Amino acid sequence: MPLQILVINENKAFCDYLVNLLATAGHEVSCVQLYADALQAAAANRPAAIILEISTSDMGAVEMISRLQRAVETRHVPIIVISDVPELEFELLNLFDFLPQPLDTVRLAEDLEAIARGRKQSLLRQTETLGDDTYRLYYQYLLQESGLHFDRRNQKLLERGLLNRMAALKISSFEEYYHYLVLHQESRQELKKLLPFLTIGETYFFRYHAHFEALGKILAEKRSGLALGERLKLRLWSAGCSTGEEPYSLAMTVMEAIPDWKKHDISILATDIDNRALKRAREGIYSPWAMRVMEKRNLDRYFEKSGKKFRIRDEVKSLVRFAHHNLTSSPPDQEEQGRERFDAVFCRNVTIYFTIDITRQIIEKISNCLKPGGYLFLGHAETMAQISSRFERQNHDGSFYYRKKTAKSEIPTEPAPPRQPAPAKAKSRQEQAPAPVNTTAPAPASPQAVDWERLHLHARELFREENFSETARLLQDILQHRPDHTGALILYGFTLANDGRFTEALAACEAALKTDDLLPEAYFLKGLVYEMTDRLPEAGEEYRKAILLQHDFVMAHYQLAQLYARLGKKKERLRELNNSLRIVAGLKAQTTIPHSGGLTRELFMDQLNKELAKAD
Repeated sequence: MPLQILVINENKAFCDYLVNLLATAGHEVSCVQLYADALQAAAANRPAAIILEISTSDMGAVEMISRLQRAVETRHVPIIVISDVPELEFELLNLFDFLPQPLDTVRLAEDLEAIARGRKQSLLRQTETLGDDTYRLYYQYLLQESGLHFDRRNQKLLERGLLNRMAALKISSFEEYYHYLVLHQESRQELKKLLPFLTIGETYFFRYHAHFEALGKILAEKRSGLALGERLKLRLWSAGCSTGEEPYSLAMTVMEAIPDWKKHDISILATDIDNRALKRAREGIYSPWAMRVMEKRNLDRYFEKSGKKFRIRDEVKSLVRFAHHNLTSSPPDQEEQGRERFDAVFCRNVTIYFTIDITRQIIEKISNCLKPGGYLFLGHAETMAQISSRFERQNHDGSFYYRKKTAKSEIPTEPAPPRQPAPAKAKSRQEQAPAPVNTTAPAPASPQAVDWERLHLHARELFREENFSETARLLQDILQHRPDHTGALILYGFTLANDGRFTEALAACEAALKTDDLLPEAYFLKGLVYEMTDRLPEAGEEYRKAILLQHDFVMAHYQLAQLYARLGKKKERLRELNNSLRIVAGLKAQTTIPHSGGLTRELFMDQLNKELAKAD
């Protein structure tokens, strides 16, 4: 099917070549050589496709693309770029296609054939959502090919990313795009073009300020420990650097902590999977919004005003090297750094996109890149629990980070047994434990031979059977040798609360949170204790913390609903009852609800429906 095609190019010879090539294929082609005339020509000719050539000396064409995509007359017209600047391919991701020089005429013909089939008219409705079968296809594909983990809670984020690429390609359905993605994963690097749309790059300078304060203190101590005339060698890595705010914040931290930094061997590697973000990072130009927690003295010292924006100074840039890198692949290229291992790695709010298994692999790779005693900074919603035992948690000003264990710190030591409360009496209040474990496992005499996790699971089974005295005895055995076992501490807290020993229950809870402050069950237990002791506002805060850490924690939603009932907040109670019902409805048949006292999915749904009927 012949197409009306507009070619925009200031190179007359190449324009004539394209006109002849496309006319021979039966298309009607017009050529505009001045950018100033391009929009007017597009409005007049109403082309089915626009082909624009960008050469090394002709970068004004990039702005022309943006103008064409904003204009009413051309915003839905597929744009194909031909260029001898290959790095633009992964920066101009809203194009129908990017063809590097020398021109692949077969691929150009394929593009025009696809447009002729009618894609240009089939715009997807923004309200359309992924069906179950198609969602599972994308879920499995992205997990296998990139490690990204899009569970149902992140479905909207997945849909938005897919829609952005589909709009560029003029593809009308999620199913069609899936087949395109699989077919062209390598030949057109489609997966690499999709990935930047699937992650959130929102950041700002000195985000989580306590992390930079902690790093500054570490660096200052390294500097003060040098002998006279000794030169410090320092390597930092910002993994998932986005648009550069984090690595430049690291650079400024270095400059503040080590005033004579120019005399030392210091470099910062900054990597990301998104080439567009890396381009912006290299440019180093930022809006006032990115400076929203910046101290004025740092703003004046490290930035230059550029119109309404701010440009990072060259001396800050000199410390940072940017590179493309996928954390799920091999470790970053450190050739320029002599392959030394890093002193510190910032990898914050990156592993939230991955499954626990892939997160373990990523942390293992990062650990291998870190010096013994090196530091790892994660986001506040990320934890080492069930991920790695190669790190020790460090605390600073209400925040935390991790230090890689040295050979000395990895030698196990047996802590002194703490004093434990007396065993609890049996009561029937509360609690459901996870899946039962059919084993009797008294504690062996030798602590080194004990399988503490197996004992802990057995204790949970005893608790489920309401054998509270034996539960308490077994947990005391565990805690005597493993006083930082968070699972045992929390279960012991539930056992104490069940016996009405609320002060001791809170103490057990706080001991668990001191080891890991991202434990939803611990906050849930605190909420229960506060509610039972009529500290209602505090109970609500703890339930909300549990929900924040685990959105599908059904009993936290339900207890919060009961709390709102006591406080007379009918609207809030109704919301949490509906949240509880939605979560329970998504569970498998006959599932036992944790912390419900043994209720199955069906019984709990019936109870919730009755409460909702009364609430209405």
